[in-house]
Amino acid sequence: MIRAVALALVLMTLVANADSKTKELATGYTKELTACHTRADGVGKAKTGAQQLVDGGAAEFRDDLDALTKGFDAVQAYCAELDATLALLSDPNASYKQLEHPLDEHDNKIRALRKSSKAALDALAPVIARVVPAVNARAGTAAPVVKKTPLAFPSGRKVDAPALAGTWKVSGTQATDTAEYAEAKASATLSVRAVAGSCADRKKDLPRSAVDAPNAASKVEFYQWYDKDDRRVRVACRAAKSGSLVATLDIPAAATWALEPVLFAMLDAR
Repeated sequence: MIRAVALALVLMTLVANADSKTKELATGYTKELTACHTRADGVGKAKTGAQQLVDGGAAEFRDDLDALTKGFDAVQAYCAELDATLALLSDPNASYKQLEHPLDEHDNKIRALRKSSKAALDALAPVIARVVPAVNARAGTAAPVVKKTPLAFPSGRKVDAPALAGTWKVSGTQATDTAEYAEAKASATLSVRAVAGSCADRKKDLPRSAVDAPNAASKVEFYQWYDKDDRRVRVACRAAKSGSLVATLDIPAAATWALEPVLFAMLDAR
């Protein structure tokens, strides 16, 4: 009888310890999940801001938007696994012994996702530092909606251009779209043409003075510029189903017109 009572006391102690173990795990994972959601919210806000910048014509933030989207997914995956683990621990009738095996599986996933989430957040630090000031500046100016000028090319493709003080003129063929902008005595030419060969082949055609342009858009294999007399020429290229697409902006070096978004819109329309 004494041995039976002693055994029962031992079992009760084990159960109590097991239950305290699940509570301890739940407390730790809850704190971790709160921190995860805080980070995810921060990345999510930066991602939304970058989307607004890109939608507003700031093509230079396209790569940042892609990076924020991928980073947000990585952090969200980490949070989701913590959520799933806490759901497992929420059963008040389940002991640690019963949950030990599935908890080990969840913990292994959490360890891997914790590592990938941290790597994503570290990589996003300079991206967020770039995007947030631009978003804040945009919100602070509270500028009215920018008017647009629709451009319809002979190929049937269409893009929107900013409604500037000058005039737009379009031309082209099924293979080439060309837009010309003229203001006072100055003008700029934008074109996107389908060519044979790869972007690597086209890059060889550029003068040796060409250097990487700062506002590269996503999906382009290169975006470079070079000066020719008093003009600046920007050239971007991306692969097509057959050959490649070359986008060129030839603009006065002193001009302040924001025409790069039009160039990339023409490229995206292909």
